[in-house]
Amino acid sequence: MKVHDISLTLRARMPVYPGEPTPLLEPTSQMERGDSYNVSRLTISTHTGTHIDAPRHFLPGGTPVDQIPVDVLVGPALVVEMPAEQEITAADLEAVAIPPGTERILFKTRNSRLLDHEDFRRDFVYLTLDAARWLVERGVRLLAIDYLSVEQMDAQPNVVHQTLLRAGVVIVEGADLRQVAPGSYLLACLPLKIEGADGSPVRAVLVEM
Repeated sequence: MKVHDISLTLRARMPVYPGEPTPLLEPTSQMERGDSYNVSRLTISTHTGTHIDAPRHFLPGGTPVDQIPVDVLVGPALVVEMPAEQEITAADLEAVAIPPGTERILFKTRNSRLLDHEDFRRDFVYLTLDAARWLVERGVRLLAIDYLSVEQMDAQPNVVHQTLLRAGVVIVEGADLRQVAPGSYLLACLPLKIEGADGSPVRAVLVEM
């Protein structure tokens, strides 16, 4: 059995969405200073690295991350390579012939190359509104993309996020698919169970079927 870790390592020098803080790990007890154990304080945004957007992220009164059904986060998944240069449209999704009944889809795009940069890149591939509606209409329950947002930079209003989240589609952003080939896998993508949170970093893995 081969397991692919598709989680980004949380570290100080990593791309974060503009306005979000970089992760900060501060020791509060250190054995090298004479303490009997090591303990650290972690300061982090709920949308850092590989993370889940809960409905509460964009919908007033939306479901928080601790109430997302676990069965959505674990199960068969399809990694699809998308050749789009800037945006993924409904026509693009039709063209790649995603099998009916696919509930979890991870889009591998040219975004994967952007993960090699420490600075945030604004020229990432994103989904259009008609693509979001296409996914909702076909019963997709979880969608992942290989950069820090599924939606166009500075989109106002955030209709792609709202369309997906309102339909109960779990959004996973920042999936590291650089070493993963297109195909079928078993996905496990588990957030921290933070009461009332709008999102959470995840440890996500793909298991070869």
